[in-house]
Amino acid sequence: MKITNYCVRKVRRSIKLVLKKIGQLGIVWPFVMFYTRIIEVVRPFNGDVQSDMPTILAINPDRFFGDLTVLSNSKCFRVLKLPFKWQVKLLDIFWPSNISELTRFANFYNPGDNKHLIEVQVQLRTFLRKFLVSLYSRLKVDCVIGSAVHNRQDFDWGLVSDEIGVPYIVLHKENIYMPRAYELLYEKYKKMGKFRGSQIVVHNDMMKDFFIKSGFCNSDNISALGCLRMDEFVKKVRLPDRNISRKKTDYHRKRVTLFSFTYGYKQLGLSGFEEMVHFPKHRDKGFVKLFENVHTSIAKLAIKNKDVDFVIKPKWGGSWIDEIKYVFSKNNIESKRIDNLFIDSDVNVHDLILESDVICAFTSTTVLESAIAAKPVIIPYFDEALKAEYNMLIDFKDDFQLMDIANSPDEFERLIIERIKNPEVTQKCVKERYALFEKYVSSMEGDARDKYVNVINQVIEERQCV
Repeated sequence: MKITNYCVRKVRRSIKLVLKKIGQLGIVWPFVMFYTRIIEVVRPFNGDVQSDMPTILAINPDRFFGDLTVLSNSKCFRVLKLPFKWQVKLLDIFWPSNISELTRFANFYNPGDNKHLIEVQVQLRTFLRKFLVSLYSRLKVDCVIGSAVHNRQDFDWGLVSDEIGVPYIVLHKENIYMPRAYELLYEKYKKMGKFRGSQIVVHNDMMKDFFIKSGFCNSDNISALGCLRMDEFVKKVRLPDRNISRKKTDYHRKRVTLFSFTYGYKQLGLSGFEEMVHFPKHRDKGFVKLFENVHTSIAKLAIKNKDVDFVIKPKWGGSWIDEIKYVFSKNNIESKRIDNLFIDSDVNVHDLILESDVICAFTSTTVLESAIAAKPVIIPYFDEALKAEYNMLIDFKDDFQLMDIANSPDEFERLIIERIKNPEVTQKCVKERYALFEKYVSSMEGDARDKYVNVINQVIEERQCV
């Protein structure tokens, strides 16, 4: 087996060297032919692609969480996406094996006198300039979009795209931070230098002001437009025509939903420039005890309340679900034997909110999404959440009065049962939640898509006129 693995690695290294040599010689047509075929069309719901509209290419597309479909459904763009797997494979031809070390710090974005990193970037960008000119010409690409300004896999691709006349727009997905978090982020973006694209779009004015104050961008190349994927949901829950009670069925079973969280969470990503570690290997950092107590409380309640359905919604499956099952096993809980407990990473978030009677969430946008749906929202606020080093990074702490706050595992369980019986949220509270949602996420008018369409078209038109 060791010999076989060695042979496989050797073959892969040989292939990488050959491909790199081809790229260094300026021969890009084989790459262009291949990537033209593997780039996918994001089809609108009716299946008709607007071929006569401006074409957007999304890189690192899995990070957009439905926004690409919203743009495609607008019928204002032809939307393409490059599978992340193949984006990384192309970069790996030029990236060295120690790229993780090179990208842990801000010098990846602002290399200074790091000769090794500069050499890597020069070789990659030289190739990308020729490759992307040909690729974009074939696909008629008018604009490239990324999902975060710090995505290392998008950095050179976006920079080169902008340099060759195809605007790079970042629809920045990470927009909710508390005051202390902004302080920590400030130094990070200060060291990254200037934004190397055409436009950044953020969800709220706080994030916009932060980027400008950090010097990362100027006021004329950043816009605060709200969140694309919220438009449809917002229209369903607006106060004047609100009818957001759970969908009626012949037999109404109560449902409690926990939007799961990772115990590594934001503070680990803010402490330096390393990638976010969602589940630290040794379970010794982050909200480890909170994660265990919250998830096991849900399981225990499911065991005691067979007439209620309990849903745990992780953002993805695999390791996340493994961690949930680990804390269950640690507490002698066999989830397979609990018929009314469901762990589902694929269910639609907004459908789940509307179909639930009680929502539990922690430091997540789902707190606000559930809040405007007039659902009782229970936030677990105990264990590590009370520690100073973690507490300062907890979202929405200044607005806890609009939610139900559990200060211990016992209170968490008690509040859930109480809210199942009495889920009422006052109109006054809902209106205040609307204001909070608009502050951090998006307008309650549900008009984010129109704003995005206008800004993207404006950027494309301005570049074409140059």
